[in-house]
Amino acid sequence: MGLYDDDNAAITSGDLCDVIYWQTKFSHLKLEAALKSRQPEYAIRGLIPSVTNGAADVLKTYPNHAEVKAWADKATLIAGKIDPNAAPADFKGDFAHWKDYSYEAGWRSYHMAKMAAATESWGVTLDHARETITQLTRSKDRMATWPADVQQFVQTALPEMEKLKELAASKR
Repeated sequence: MGLYDDDNAAITSGDLCDVIYWQTKFSHLKLEAALKSRQPEYAIRGLIPSVTNGAADVLKTYPNHAEVKAWADKATLIAGKIDPNAAPADFKGDFAHWKDYSYEAGWRSYHMAKMAAATESWGVTLDHARETITQLTRSKDRMATWPADVQQFVQTALPEMEKLKELAASKR
């Protein structure tokens, strides 16, 4: 039992300043996008462990977080519906940004940097702002075919994180 475990148990919703939370949220959103765009069952099956395992890890620290529980429950439900003999198939159509590691890492660090800044955790803010810049800069060269809203996020996030990086560096 840790000193602040009761505080964590009291959190039942909302975003968390926790890397695994953001990684799991990305996996959940990716699963939702895969279902919405009717991706092949075989490809969807590969997404399930990221959601269920990530949610299990988050729930160890935040055991009453209803949204994370719902992500895990939905992923488990979907897993039970997938044909175990589904033919091997990759994602189809406009799914490239969901498979781009740099985009995922940049998206995750972007949210971590913003949350850390809100609590004035300047070292964490600086680390994640730098990581956002590194990863989203890598993604820029590959995003020509990505959806407009994703491209807009990358183009907006980069200068925002440059400013946040400078602010965090000045506060340390």
